[in-house]
Amino acid sequence: LSYRPGLTCDAGRLCDEWRALIEAFPDRFLIGSDTWINQRWSSYDEIMRGYRTWLGDLPPALAQRVAWDNAAQVFGVR
Repeated sequence: LSYRPGLTCDAGRLCDEWRALIEAFPDRFLIGSDTWINQRWSSYDEIMRGYRTWLGDLPPALAQRVAWDNAAQVFGVR
């Protein structure tokens, strides 16, 4: 989930449709970000704050999966 239009709704909160999808398939989502142009670095902190906002709306175990565990599994990190 990186720079995904429609992911968040009011005040940066996760939209209901996305929440339902993530809850239904908790092992299929992970956080991603890129800086495909140098100017993105200047807003990187803001981007991460946005991710933390909607991750904070999820149950802690699910947020942990999306924020770290799923990617760690894909890349074989313990």
